[in-house]
Amino acid sequence: MKMKKTTLGMMMAATLLASSCLSEEQNLEPKNEGSQKGKIVLDLNTDASFSEQTRALNEADYQNTANYTVQLLQNDQVLTECMYSEVANEFPKELEPGEYVVKAFYGVERPYSRDEFRVEGSRSVVVSKGGTSNAVVSCLPTCGKLTVVFDAAMATYYDAYSVAYKGASAFGGGAITWAKADTDPFYVRLSADGETLTYTINVTAKEDYAHVDADGNKQTSGSVEGQFTLTRNGGHRLIVKPIYTPTTDGGLKLEITIDDSVNPREETIVVPVDWL
Repeated sequence: MKMKKTTLGMMMAATLLASSCLSEEQNLEPKNEGSQKGKIVLDLNTDASFSEQTRALNEADYQNTANYTVQLLQNDQVLTECMYSEVANEFPKELEPGEYVVKAFYGVERPYSRDEFRVEGSRSVVVSKGGTSNAVVSCLPTCGKLTVVFDAAMATYYDAYSVAYKGASAFGGGAITWAKADTDPFYVRLSADGETLTYTINVTAKEDYAHVDADGNKQTSGSVEGQFTLTRNGGHRLIVKPIYTPTTDGGLKLEITIDDSVNPREETIVVPVDWL
């Protein structure tokens, strides 16, 4: 009888020991941390309003999101970078809870250029435990667009003509000039709120169409000035055309059509030249 009790006690002890070991092994297994994290899902769109193809660039390239670089940052440190065309390999992204920034960009930003410009956007995203955050990043140009069109008749009455632009911070206190043979637009870097610019149309009339003052002196050089506000993703287009009515003092005036794509409108004014 004592033998049976001893055997039974040994079996119970072995069972308890095995159970204890199994419990310890289970406790040593790594915990599933997936539920402690959250996810970011990314979507990108671009609202570049420019859609012209020039000799220097094709503006449609800036509307193709596949060309954009995407960055995921935390505390200004880049955690992930890829092309948007490859974004499916990186997102949805599983991350520790916290605040992140998603950036997207394409192109190069210069003070002013005819060859390139920059489109960019960013979005702050808060990732919560077990949650999914949608990051929709909208990208816009950091510049405005300047265009001048000289009517073919300008060459009939003027030997030289051009437009000088001033006022943008990107010009550094100077000016940029649109010469009479130019055709490609300027892309000018602007502050987020836009900037006020001035234009000066400078002309040199041919001798037969020179202005004659009260003393009988001929004046061939003159100018016309104007002012406007240019904003990011907006444009300003000047169409300059001569108006000639034979008179004793020369009779030349300029018809200026202003096409402002920010607040779509077209305004035509006829102004006399201020002869120098």
